[in-house]
Amino acid sequence: MEIKEMQMADIETRSAEIEELLKSEDADIDSLSTEVEELEARKAEILAEVEMRKQEMADALKTAKEVEVVPTEERKNTMDKEFRNSKEYIDAFAELVKGDDREMRKLLSEHAEGTVEIPEYVSDRVRTDWANLPILSRVRQVFIKGDYTVQFEQSATGAVKHTEGDETAPAEETLVLGSVKFISEYYKKWIKVSDTVLALRGEAFLDYLLSEFEHQIGLALENAIVAEIAASPLAAQVTNPIDNTAVMAGFARLSDEAQNPVVIISKANYAAIMNARATTGAKIEDPFNGMEVLFNNTVTGLLVGDLNGVEINFPDGYDFKYIIDENTYAEHDLVKIVGKVLASMHLVQPNGFAVVKAA
Repeated sequence: MEIKEMQMADIETRSAEIEELLKSEDADIDSLSTEVEELEARKAEILAEVEMRKQEMADALKTAKEVEVVPTEERKNTMDKEFRNSKEYIDAFAELVKGDDREMRKLLSEHAEGTVEIPEYVSDRVRTDWANLPILSRVRQVFIKGDYTVQFEQSATGAVKHTEGDETAPAEETLVLGSVKFISEYYKKWIKVSDTVLALRGEAFLDYLLSEFEHQIGLALENAIVAEIAASPLAAQVTNPIDNTAVMAGFARLSDEAQNPVVIISKANYAAIMNARATTGAKIEDPFNGMEVLFNNTVTGLLVGDLNGVEINFPDGYDFKYIIDENTYAEHDLVKIVGKVLASMHLVQPNGFAVVKAA
């Protein structure tokens, strides 16, 4: 048998024979040594073939698993997404908002689905509108079910330099923790509409509701954020005339963690500061020191700080709840609709904001 046709058992047998032949005095050492080298080369070739086959099998198994599991899950997610954005689902969801769940129950039963979720286009529309609100878009948004508590570092001993060989050990850290509890409340608005509006179907009805509620409730959330900052014990309180020195008086009280401060101010106070700059002969070119100015007319004085230090929680996501009241204004052929969203917000960064008010 030629060496190139041998398998491992053949090689082992021939190697044992050569070992015996080498003991003979008249053995052809050169010839046998050459054969041993060829046998070793054939052995290495067989081992390489085995490893290659192992890898091919592993690759085949991996591919089989991917084909079996991953695309199935992706296909399911795609089907769910398509289903919940289909016209029939949106129509059923609109009727559910009106208080009639018959279409939705029938649809979920046919598709073996057990939960009602808002159509993606609804949450996308709310998200897009709120992303354009200057205050709400800058705070940290989370989506945590139920009430919860956030702990924060109120004060702590800073790090120090310790020289090698210095036997005096750094003092142990003194850490003071604080906490705020997030308890969600509804932010709402109500409108009166005609029976004609209530008769709208699907997307037309939802678009009408969103046009009435999404922006106004977003503004209400911004006002609530401003009120929370102004009343928060974590905000630095500064007494200063609302003039061209006010912003920097507040800025000076911010912590190092307030990395991207903005100014939140009413348009009236903004005008007062700009007028003071123009009429007092002060040399301050920019009383806002390059910080972005955000307007909110509910602010008394002004606020300076980093909105990333404010957290707002939407336990139900951007899912608006609607209450349809067909009785209160029935004699006028009108229907009362209440729209509301569940949220809570707090300043969670000590001295992340300064509240500046005149004496």
